[in-house]
Amino acid sequence: MKNTEKMSRRDILKKGALGATAVAASTMLGASSVFAQESANNSILAPLSGKTAFITGGARGIGLATAEEFAKAGANIVLFDIATKKVPHVGYALSSERDLASAKAKIESLHVKCLAIKGDVRKLDDLKSAVQKTVDTFGSLDYLIANAGVTQVGAIEDFSAEEIDVVYDINVAGIIKTTQAVAPIMKRQKSGRMVFLSSALGRMGNELFPVYASTKWAIIGFAKSAALSYGKDNITCNVVAPGLVHTPLADNPYVMGKMAPNNPTATFESISESLKPGNPLPVGHLEPEDVAKAIMLFTSEVTTKVTGEVFDISYGSLARSIA
Repeated sequence: MKNTEKMSRRDILKKGALGATAVAASTMLGASSVFAQESANNSILAPLSGKTAFITGGARGIGLATAEEFAKAGANIVLFDIATKKVPHVGYALSSERDLASAKAKIESLHVKCLAIKGDVRKLDDLKSAVQKTVDTFGSLDYLIANAGVTQVGAIEDFSAEEIDVVYDINVAGIIKTTQAVAPIMKRQKSGRMVFLSSALGRMGNELFPVYASTKWAIIGFAKSAALSYGKDNITCNVVAPGLVHTPLADNPYVMGKMAPNNPTATFESISESLKPGNPLPVGHLEPEDVAKAIMLFTSEVTTKVTGEVFDISYGSLARSIA
């Protein structure tokens, strides 16, 4: 009994000593210093807290992966997506309303605020309305990720006028209209960062993707023009150009059938494997998360004075291209 009592007293004294030490430390540092330290720690953990990212084509693929990266950094997210599976003259299914709702839930599970807006980048009014809702809700629009796009595959003479129109209307005119909607907000803020999604095919010719490749070249030209236009307003405009990425845009029967016409059992994985030997790095494709991390580079302090540039992430496949 006596031993138990002695241990209890020791424990009490020990706890008291620790408590006194904690109180003394708090007194010496001051409550404001403690709170300041907590605030600093939160800033490190969520460096984009209070910022807002507007992402087109955000319901899946690169757009969703990018939204997740921004959310992990604490940013508010706006997912702008067509959310319509069947679009005339596009040979594969696009995102659905369910995809958009699922993406919103995924982002909100990361403890940030998220708007999911169904809209078409071909319609300037849709974009202007979404941008206004963004600013009304969050107070700013700090990052634009112009990602929405579709592809066409085949020989040049095989494309109908409608097929050519849809890929240009979405990939090129859609990015221009997105910029038109966002730029006035960023100019008023005197700050902003725009990132445009091109492709390794925007740096070379390709007989299987001639129309798509030409749109991705156009995006680079537009981004460089935007950089010249908006630099004086402290707005940077840069491009990320990935190689083959494992997304629904690439991994679908329409694209797979065109890429391997003599192999009806070809899969995305088998095509990726076949591409590895031709690349400097033994890689056949990227995951959306790889691209998202490259996009995030343009939110960092490292790139505050970088604009009009193209960041190739294509496992060295462009090493043989003209600089």
